[in-house]
Amino acid sequence: MRARSFLAFLSFAAVSAAPPAAGFEPDLLAGSARAICAAPPLLLPELPGLRLLSAANDQQRNDLLLFERAGGDRLQVRRMVHAGRVRGVIVEHFTGDGRGVAIAHTDAACRLLGGRRIVEEGLDRFYEDLDPELRPIGARIAINPPPPRGEPRAGVAVALIDSGVNYLLPGIAAHLGYGPDGRLVGLDLVDGDDRPFDLDQSRNAFFPRRHGTAVASILAREAPAARILPYRFDLERARGLARIVAHARTHGAKIVLVPLGNGSVEDWAEFREVAAANPDLLFVVSAGNDARDIDRNPVYPAAFGLPNQLTVGSCTGDGRIAPDSNWGARTVDLFAPGEGVWITDAEGRRGAGFGTSFAAPRVAALAARLLAREPGLDAAGLVAAVLARAEPMPPHPQGLVMSRRGWIADPAAD
Repeated sequence: MRARSFLAFLSFAAVSAAPPAAGFEPDLLAGSARAICAAPPLLLPELPGLRLLSAANDQQRNDLLLFERAGGDRLQVRRMVHAGRVRGVIVEHFTGDGRGVAIAHTDAACRLLGGRRIVEEGLDRFYEDLDPELRPIGARIAINPPPPRGEPRAGVAVALIDSGVNYLLPGIAAHLGYGPDGRLVGLDLVDGDDRPFDLDQSRNAFFPRRHGTAVASILAREAPAARILPYRFDLERARGLARIVAHARTHGAKIVLVPLGNGSVEDWAEFREVAAANPDLLFVVSAGNDARDIDRNPVYPAAFGLPNQLTVGSCTGDGRIAPDSNWGARTVDLFAPGEGVWITDAEGRRGAGFGTSFAAPRVAALAARLLAREPGLDAAGLVAAVLARAEPMPPHPQGLVMSRRGWIADPAAD
């Protein structure tokens, strides 16, 4: 194949009249990966039927390339370059509307190592891992399975807004909320259905982040009588919180846990409006893991400081701030031990979690237990009852004040 200078990336390769791809195409992935890998650094091959839309470098000086085919299909390519040598290539295939099709990768010798594809069968979707010949291997991995039925149960309802939960795990399913018809109470704001399965594909469509199950496992352990209402939320769009809160209220939730956030106040404007419009609900949010003072350099929703909001930082078991935890004398209400907390992940494995995402559910669980004992407490009463448990943190070496009220040494203690 002919090659061209990487610096001339604004020119387009010719587009063939080939029809658009209908699905998984091993030859397209394999041929593109090998051709791009084999091209000398600073040069790119012209791929038949594809035009180069853009080229750039990331912070590690890897080549980031985007190709398009007639009909809209796209190949997103990362060519790893180190010391002037190509170390491998990752090629991702997407449909014109952005749905993932497949991914493949090579080594430095341009040999295919394997990949993964997405299979769609009606409402059901699966991952299939691929061998070096890009043939399916192993068992399928469910992406959007239907929730099992469950029995309605009493208990304080806690709405969990996160990446969803793996409701196929018995240890999680037993703590979820179910309606009189046995259906799971929850919503998926990403797919627009009632299957909030734990899967965050916002960073990578083929190897997703799975966060919500670990958070739910802490709630289940420290407030075992509570009902967890799972909501799958798209942090990239940060829209739909009003719908989630309205749904959660309808099903009795008085506590809303949001172990998410970012630095965009615009993204979380809806949260501020919804929380202000529901002063009787307690919102427990994580302070974030950027190792910064969010009084000065805020992240949201943590820094809103609403009266019906508890913002939670992460500390060690002796009350010292965790290395990555955010802090704020005005905007962080309290700290809880979030380092090395036992969690169950989305694959059902037991391990340790670190960060404010695992400190916040400990405070939410405490609030749920307090509310179970005093059902008449409103959000203000819950905030006061939780903060009454706090004690001063050990003095900071630089004299910094980490939070408004200190820390709770053992949120699971009654």
